[in-house]
Amino acid sequence: MQLLALPGLAAVPASVWDALCPDDSPFLEHRFLHGLERTGCVGQDTGWMPLHLLVVDSDDDLSTRPAGTPLPEDTRLLAAAPSYVKTNSYGEFIFDWRWAEAFYSSGRRYYPKLVVATPFTPVTGRRLLTAPEHDDGAAQLLGGALVALAEQIGASSVHWLFTRADEAEGLSEVGYAHRLSHQNHWVDRGYGDFEGFLASMRSRARKQIRRERRKGQSHGLTLTVERGSDMSDDAWQAIRRLYRQGCHRYGSPGYLTDAFFAWLQSEMPERVVCSLAQRPGESGPSSYVAGTLNFQRGSALYGRYWGCDEELDHLHFELAFYQLIEHCLERGWTRFEAGAGGDHKVRRGLEPTLCHSAHWIADPEMRGAIHGWVEREREHVTSWLSELSAHGTGRRTHQG
Repeated sequence: MQLLALPGLAAVPASVWDALCPDDSPFLEHRFLHGLERTGCVGQDTGWMPLHLLVVDSDDDLSTRPAGTPLPEDTRLLAAAPSYVKTNSYGEFIFDWRWAEAFYSSGRRYYPKLVVATPFTPVTGRRLLTAPEHDDGAAQLLGGALVALAEQIGASSVHWLFTRADEAEGLSEVGYAHRLSHQNHWVDRGYGDFEGFLASMRSRARKQIRRERRKGQSHGLTLTVERGSDMSDDAWQAIRRLYRQGCHRYGSPGYLTDAFFAWLQSEMPERVVCSLAQRPGESGPSSYVAGTLNFQRGSALYGRYWGCDEELDHLHFELAFYQLIEHCLERGWTRFEAGAGGDHKVRRGLEPTLCHSAHWIADPEMRGAIHGWVEREREHVTSWLSELSAHGTGRRTHQG
């Protein structure tokens, strides 16, 4: 068994990596992560330097191979973690800016740090990619290996972002702080169709959503939900432009390059789902006035980016939530994750859901302070989720 740290996925055959990829995650697929590398979304100038950790079984000493040399096709990959050397905290969505400030205010250096994550993608999922027979102890093995790697390269810390709860708990056994945050997800509770979904709600919530849908559909636009493999070139150009518009409108960095959109269209269009609003009777990229970029695999749909040319009353809710939930129900997809932030989503039928991360801090004094901070935050998060759940849309039961 050998432990390798590779500065990119080009050396890893896609079939070898994807054999460990879970069935519901498009963001851990080789072509997604490698595409980010190939198209300049991650790399030297972005603050995301790939340094992926692999555990392999091979008769050859692979650590002596020249950098970038492809692994043999028959290499047995036992475990892996998509990891990056970070020189900033952008594109992570588990926010640690206050930690960085605390480091620098006390004369310490916070960057570089090591992050195990899917870049720019606040989606919970496996971060420990393992063959089934090697699941036991994988968290401790790779968690400890990344601590050793951090010490070797002089990183201040290691952060596993949007992990599963069991992974975070396993990492806590080797000195990581288990941090909680939250998002709001839609889950199919056997609704059947959109009317069944509404029927599960209190009257006030049903009326609000119906009113919002009427307003969102009242602008004389043609609204569609399309698979990327069925989208025209005009639609692809439009969603790329709308992504840029959305980033500019909300002051977000444009992490995804034009080259990455071209990569998506050519290499993995079947994973893309877009909800689009188009002026009827017009053609060309400019005829699309609003849209969302989403990804889908297995039974899950992941909402990612919204953009529009102009703000139209409730069009955002219609395209970014209701059209997509309806689409899930029609196709038997049982989970829709609508992205980070926005507790207003709870009033529209999404459910508060815990998110997990794990953090190892090298400096003993800062480690103690941050572990204490994480514990206090945990109490706040669990209390806030309880309050959000109490204000959800579900029918209330009365006990006599």
